[in-house]
Amino acid sequence: MIQWIKAVGTGKLGSRDLTYDEAVAAALAISRGEATDAQIAAFLMAERMKGESDNEIMAFIDVFRRYSLPLTSFSDSLNCAGPYDGRNYFPITIPVCLMLASVGFPQVLHGAESLPPKLGVSLKELLEGLGVQIDVDAIEWERIFAETHIGFIWSERVCPPLRRIRHIREQMGLRTLVNTVEKVINPIHSNQIVIGVNHKTAMQHLVQIIPKAGFQTAYIVQGIEGSEDFPIYKSSALRKVTAWGDESSIIDPTMFGFHSAPLEKISKDQQIQILKRVIAGDTGADIQAERDHVIFNAGLRLFWFDRVSSYEEGFYLAKQLYARKEAQRVLTRWIELSQTKSKEATG
Repeated sequence: MIQWIKAVGTGKLGSRDLTYDEAVAAALAISRGEATDAQIAAFLMAERMKGESDNEIMAFIDVFRRYSLPLTSFSDSLNCAGPYDGRNYFPITIPVCLMLASVGFPQVLHGAESLPPKLGVSLKELLEGLGVQIDVDAIEWERIFAETHIGFIWSERVCPPLRRIRHIREQMGLRTLVNTVEKVINPIHSNQIVIGVNHKTAMQHLVQIIPKAGFQTAYIVQGIEGSEDFPIYKSSALRKVTAWGDESSIIDPTMFGFHSAPLEKISKDQQIQILKRVIAGDTGADIQAERDHVIFNAGLRLFWFDRVSSYEEGFYLAKQLYARKEAQRVLTRWIELSQTKSKEATG
């Protein structure tokens, strides 16, 4: 491991990018437990200071995939990749995914306990707060997913190398190349992904990495706090990536009649409380901003992934799904199945 630390960490003049094969060797040393905590931290910090290359990131993706638990392929699913350091704002993606699952479009959420630097509220905490049992074995996860068309992958359970380095990342307190790697490990081989980024540099990396990582269609979103959730109170950057190239655009919600004041930071308990109301189809005026964000983002994804023929049709369908409380129906069944399987496993 020392030779790779020296290669990437000898300063502005001496540092260089690793080749793909060299980066594979570094990732293998970490995955196999051959590198010490100090060496892993030194390597990740040196990479951050140098700037990670696409080949280096791709090598880590390939190795971490190799060391992940095998799951059944659900290639028609949508991988929804948000920030692993948690959220401080209303998590739009949860009700959106429930609504899309209600029309038979499989949705995959993933993450773990929150990480630095943000240490926000993780999707895992929020789903558990709603009553979903996250800790189910692989066979039961697949059965529940096949019926409900929605699931949450606890990434550190599926990918042991991520669990191996969690405490190091917690102590470093900074984003590293692993923040990109963990979002695209994709253990159920989704062909489609919507992925959030904090800045355009990360977006540019992903434009190169996404096709190599096996995704056929990707939408890279500069969303709320680096999530896959578009705000309706300002315009945001978007990149569509396919095997044939990529295209950039700006999404202006006002062009579709959507607007609101900026969402406010809220606590975990407040996020869960509002989630329950939105998922239940609540039409209260005090949550109109959250409701409109959900309808807007659901409409976008319905159109992007060819479930409807226009944005307008997507927004119309999203409003209908909300009014029919379809998200609540899916969540109720998800909770029932996950809790039943958990009790059977422990009984």
